[in-house]
Amino acid sequence: MDANWARSLFTVWVFISFILVLYIVFNRRNKKNYDDAANSIFENDDKESSEKDGR
Repeated sequence: MDANWARSLFTVWVFISFILVLYIVFNRRNKKNYDDAANSIFENDDKESSEKDGR
């Protein structure tokens, strides 16, 4: 087994890992989690805002 064979196996492994990440990210079951994370910045928490104002 030479270095080129190991490089080829590593390339295939990285490609399969990339496809797996794409599948996880674009899976419909995870849509709610991503929507919640995207909208969390717009949620207003009165406790945090009053602490920042010094009230």
